[in-house]
Amino acid sequence: MMVLYFVLFKKKKDEEYKIFSNVLFDDEKKAEYFGSKSMKRGYEHKVVEYTRENVTKFWYKHDKEN
Repeated sequence: MMVLYFVLFKKKKDEEYKIFSNVLFDDEKKAEYFGSKSMKRGYEHKVVEYTRENVTKFWYKHDKEN
């Protein structure tokens, strides 16, 4: 079974993560590397599995402020 991952980000002072990119990764280490190299100072990231729950929670969540 193939597992896919995507990268989330947030400002360190924020509570909720948001989707960073619509790029999917087939390797968690590649996703982690992408997240670490793409973040600006003052941001943190995390890698999550591409599951129905995570897609519903993060992928289609749109913030009116952005």
